[in-house]
Amino acid sequence: MTALPPNPRYERKFIADGLTLSEVLALVRRHPAAFRETYPARSVNNLYLDSADLHDYHDHINGIAHRTKTRIRWYGAWSGRVATPTLEYKIKRGLVSGKASHGLPPFLMNGTLSRPDLEATFDSANLPALARSALHHLQPSLLNRYQRSYFQSADGRFRLTVDSGLQFAGARQAPGTGVTFCPPAAPVVIEVKYGLAEAEYAAHVTNTLPFRLARCSKYVLGITSLAAC
Repeated sequence: MTALPPNPRYERKFIADGLTLSEVLALVRRHPAAFRETYPARSVNNLYLDSADLHDYHDHINGIAHRTKTRIRWYGAWSGRVATPTLEYKIKRGLVSGKASHGLPPFLMNGTLSRPDLEATFDSANLPALARSALHHLQPSLLNRYQRSYFQSADGRFRLTVDSGLQFAGARQAPGTGVTFCPPAAPVVIEVKYGLAEAEYAAHVTNTLPFRLARCSKYVLGITSLAAC
């Protein structure tokens, strides 16, 4: 029997075709589950890490059931001093998702992190030895950022996020070069997250969302978008 990932949950993603952010937010607020905002909207930044041959990217597009994505996440401004970065592992086991997180020491984000700076960050972090060793075989593969709004159903059983203004940039620039983000082109993405105990009731929530159910990995979308940027 396959072990569940840490903090297991189901995640369902939807695309709001042809709708503006304001229209999406209005539809979410009118949902029968009575979704209400739980946190002020904020900018989310991610630096994804992958092998030189993009192993994690190919696992996803090939539909590998057991896969992992590695990223460093922070909030607010994408450049400058990052005070509270977090190393996150997004883990997929079949239909169940999970996430493991580790705090990292502050670092400066000026364009991108150099390999020596990244390794110094990992070496000074309080990480499990195996995780630290594995990280030295990864390298920056993608930068992305977007605006996220947070909601929760009135009964507290379902969380919903709305992501807009997705932008992507390559993360393997030569030292001293600036980062150019691709213009926002992706649609608004809605994600519903709920625990395993809510699986039987979830259809009552997801089936009444007026959006298109879709597979939508921001990492995969970003890697493929860079080729056309």
